[in-house]
Amino acid sequence: MEESILDLFEPCIIERLGNAYNRNEGYKKAIEEETRLFTCLQKNLTEDQLALVNEYGSAVSKTLGICEKLAYRQGMRDLTAILYLEN
Repeated sequence: MEESILDLFEPCIIERLGNAYNRNEGYKKAIEEETRLFTCLQKNLTEDQLALVNEYGSAVSKTLGICEKLAYRQGMRDLTAILYLEN
């Protein structure tokens, strides 16, 4: 199966996006808050409850990852269309 140009660029895009996240102070603060809240959950939930929270968190992360990928790809398509119209 032939890969699309976006599939070929994806590893580079993901690496660059990770670098952008790591430089962003808002993102760093959000991760700190997420960690703080999860630590509280670990201390206060039973093992079964914590397993359910972990499963839920994984499902949400997967969904957000798909949304992020789709949004980025759509942005690339839109940019391509705009550049095509400009020429």
